[in-house]
Amino acid sequence: FEDTTNSGEPKFLFEQEPATGARLAELIVDLDEGRLGIIIEIPADVMESNQVNYITKEYRALQMQEDFVAHLTELLIRERLAQEGLETNQVASLTTRVELQERYISASGEVEEKSFLMDWGLVFGFVMILYMALLTWGITISRSIIEEKGSRIIEVLLSSVEPRDLLLGKVVGIGLAGLTQLAIWSVMGLVVTAYGGTTTFSILAQVNVPFSVFVYFVVYFALGFLLYASMFTVIGSICSNEQDAQQLQGLVTMPMVVPILILMVIVQSPNSSLAVVMSLIPFFTPMVMLGRIVVLEPPLWQIGLSIALMLISIYFSVAFSARVFRVGILMYGKRPSLPEVIKWYRSAG
Repeated sequence: FEDTTNSGEPKFLFEQEPATGARLAELIVDLDEGRLGIIIEIPADVMESNQVNYITKEYRALQMQEDFVAHLTELLIRERLAQEGLETNQVASLTTRVELQERYISASGEVEEKSFLMDWGLVFGFVMILYMALLTWGITISRSIIEEKGSRIIEVLLSSVEPRDLLLGKVVGIGLAGLTQLAIWSVMGLVVTAYGGTTTFSILAQVNVPFSVFVYFVVYFALGFLLYASMFTVIGSICSNEQDAQQLQGLVTMPMVVPILILMVIVQSPNSSLAVVMSLIPFFTPMVMLGRIVVLEPPLWQIGLSIALMLISIYFSVAFSARVFRVGILMYGKRPSLPEVIKWYRSAG
């Protein structure tokens, strides 16, 4: 074993003892009293039984177990091969594992190399960034409205601006703040990567992300934010405190979690019926369609249709939230029921 500490000292000290019953009993006493850490008993028939006794009290040293098993297995294999008159290197060369070169046909019809694990990592990374951004800034809108209602600042603002303009300004402003934060994160990531050494660069060299993916990321972030922000606006409008808002936020965040649960299906079959249908449902479109684009860019008509459906959903969602916002921001006290919210919507028209 070559394991050492940071100072260069060996992590483990080994002593070889004769395998007698009396000596083993003495060693077990030493182990029980803390003078030894581990006893490894290698029987004489280990070549046939393929079993070794690993005795310890409390200190498990799991990594040492794995290293020991690997080293001893290698020694036994070499010995068995030698008994059969075979060279270890010769057997190793004859039993070399096949390396699978993964390739796929891109949207342009060209055959390109691509790794499933790399695809999975990219999809997970992009989707989680999008999820966290939408969740964070959506909740921010809800909290800001509740805070302004509680401090009565909202009444001052409404004296000089229309409720609809205030709503749109709040959504657009926070959305741009979210994009700015993502841009800062990206720049900081590049700076850290620049000082990450050759290992980081060698890993990134294998990542081939088209520029169009980043464009689609911004597009679906903007669309997803407008859709979910309008729903978080409704929550902020009808709630007077943070506790009530937290109870309702689960209804909005639930659709955001579903795409994460089916990420593996998207990576394995980006053009399956499930992936296509889910990517066209506005609540799931931002993350599911983005995941499909990262793995294998779908037909342009599907991308265009998903954007069109999202724009339609955003229009109705914003229209609904604007009416509820107009009435709800001046309401305090008990949280209204769904029929009351619908009544607000109708009365605001």
